[in-house]
Amino acid sequence: MTHPSILAAEFPLPPQHSLDYSLTGTNARLAIEKGLAEAEWYQSPVPREILRSLLERRDGPAIRDTVLWFAMILGAGSATWMLWGRWLAVFPYLIYAVLYASTSDSRWHESGHGTAFKTDWMNNALYEVASWMVMRESTVWRWSHARHHSDTIVVGRDPEIAVPRPPDIVGIIFSLFNLSVYPKYWKHTIIHAIGRMTATEKTFIPESEFTKVYFKARISLAIYLGVVALALATGSILPLLFFGLANLFGSWLMVLYGLTQHTGLAENVLDHRLNTRTVLMNLVNRYLYWNMNFHLEHHMFPLVPYHALPQLHACVKADCPPPCPGLLAAYQEIIPTLVRQMKDPTHCLTRQIPQAKVCMAEGHVSAKFVSTAGPDAYAWIDVCASEDLGLADVIRFDHGLKTYALYRDEAGKLFATDGLCTHGNTHLSGGFVKGSTIECPKHNGRFHLVDGSPARPPVCRALATYRVEERQGRLVFHLG
Repeated sequence: MTHPSILAAEFPLPPQHSLDYSLTGTNARLAIEKGLAEAEWYQSPVPREILRSLLERRDGPAIRDTVLWFAMILGAGSATWMLWGRWLAVFPYLIYAVLYASTSDSRWHESGHGTAFKTDWMNNALYEVASWMVMRESTVWRWSHARHHSDTIVVGRDPEIAVPRPPDIVGIIFSLFNLSVYPKYWKHTIIHAIGRMTATEKTFIPESEFTKVYFKARISLAIYLGVVALALATGSILPLLFFGLANLFGSWLMVLYGLTQHTGLAENVLDHRLNTRTVLMNLVNRYLYWNMNFHLEHHMFPLVPYHALPQLHACVKADCPPPCPGLLAAYQEIIPTLVRQMKDPTHCLTRQIPQAKVCMAEGHVSAKFVSTAGPDAYAWIDVCASEDLGLADVIRFDHGLKTYALYRDEAGKLFATDGLCTHGNTHLSGGFVKGSTIECPKHNGRFHLVDGSPARPPVCRALATYRVEERQGRLVFHLG
């Protein structure tokens, strides 16, 4: 059975049996009218203490995996250079190309969420490097991916729907060699470098970010021009093969992994169990893909770091459809679905999901306290016992028609803000207290606890803040 809020929305199909997937067309308006934009999504129930342990950020796993990754890239590249001029150079180069062009995708993804490392600058550094390797403009794609998590596979809203219906099989084949990416990347990079944004980009990127887009586009063009100049100066194609053409020969694994995420599943639903796929993989593939094969779990709980996703899978698997037992099994359902969608774009794979145990996260992911009592003469109101809010923790407090979030940081200081994120329609009580900030559970944006100001994109607008105090073992909240 499915919760009523997750039933597919009916979007009209024009005579040619294809939907308008643009972010500026009719379906963009319909998605908003039908309540699919910035909506609440189903989450499987996870005991609060278990989830808090899964949210723990650590530098160790990502440092280990990143050092090994760069070592393999440098090793394969060095072997290519030393063997250049002999046919044996083909083998290390193809390994280099896959590591460079395909596995950079998952590094881009996890560092972009800010969860790979505990230390922020490490996430930011890896994100910029991996963005360049995978040929994605970092600022544009940070905002694009935030929208993807808000409105996953919602037609007219999600800019990252990889396989629109009816599927373009030739386009999918071209993507194996990055041929569909090259023209888009260069076109948009040049447009941005001359100080312009497209109409589609303006629907999900705030104007305050435009200058960053322009600056980084100019930097990217300068680097590629430097690579071309080096190739000309040395009379060798190697610089181009290492930077740029590697995506031609090495992007196929990224596509092989990536198409398993959502392809063939339902559109316009509000339950990731219906539109996102988990695929069980061996340790080698899981390392290369940084556990993004647990994609359903990632979409439900994007704050959980990649190294904790196997444990999260064990927690929620009883509430989810059975995962595909491997890549082969995934494509055994994907390929026939794509073939059928060429004739019938309305067709999609259906998932049998259990009865929803708990609607959303209440009582599981976050602690919730409700009061209908009136405040005292000084506008203070009792919330809960002090022990109900631990260190580096957050709880939800509802009073009347308003909802709030109360926090205790790692030093024991108390804070309170409005409950809903100003960027997405989600409650911050399901978020993660990191230092003196709260991280939104939907987009990984952050707010400063002390004044509610934005601390990390995609957050742009501040939260209202309130006073909260501890008195005689109780937490009291000021409604003023």
